[in-house]
Amino acid sequence: MRFFKPHQPILQTKQLSLNPQQLTLMKCLIIKPLKTIHLCGIYTCIDQAMIIWGVVAAIIFMTAQFSPFNWVHQATFWSIITLIGVILMTVLTYSWTVLEKISWLLYTWIILMVVGIIITDCAIAYNWSFIVSHLCALWLILSGIGYGFTGWGMRSRAFFISSIIHLSAIFILPYFISWQFFITGIVMMSNLFIFSEVQWDMLLPRELREYSEKNFHKKNQSSSYFIEKNPLIIHF
Repeated sequence: MRFFKPHQPILQTKQLSLNPQQLTLMKCLIIKPLKTIHLCGIYTCIDQAMIIWGVVAAIIFMTAQFSPFNWVHQATFWSIITLIGVILMTVLTYSWTVLEKISWLLYTWIILMVVGIIITDCAIAYNWSFIVSHLCALWLILSGIGYGFTGWGMRSRAFFISSIIHLSAIFILPYFISWQFFITGIVMMSNLFIFSEVQWDMLLPRELREYSEKNFHKKNQSSSYFIEKNPLIIHF
């Protein structure tokens, strides 16, 4: 049994389904994009959560890069907007993660985000200079860990690659000292927006059970056919 779903592209154009039951289950948001902007137009609850986090990442890191506000005020602002993102993500995806038996993955992301908020706020409040100077690396590490767990839970190559991209970006930051927040925001935001627009490979626990049973029956049928065509093999 392969870990990933065989023959499924890492990323592909969304295989859109207008099944009313599926649209309701996935809390799909349907929009009609402008003709000049080539967007898919259908966004599941997961896509919506990713778009929200993409916007959150853009606001936080672009504010940190270009805003003249002091760090204390920014930390307060970051904490509030991140908690809002956590709440919206939970509301949007909880029922789906329970149905697909990966609610632990949602809790993992919540823990990572809360830990990030606590470390960031404490570092700024207590002037932990090392952490403050490596905030971008901190959030890239947390995101990389989250994508790694997502890749494992969903058996998805796309999320493993995203994890590698986030962790690799840490080594680029020293070459852009003055633009670390901008680079970090672009990396985080672009990954999230791309994932929200396309369909990625995955093999969820519920699907895995069905897939395994299907393969098991196929294997048994193949074995029976082989024995029928080769009766002498039963003597060995």
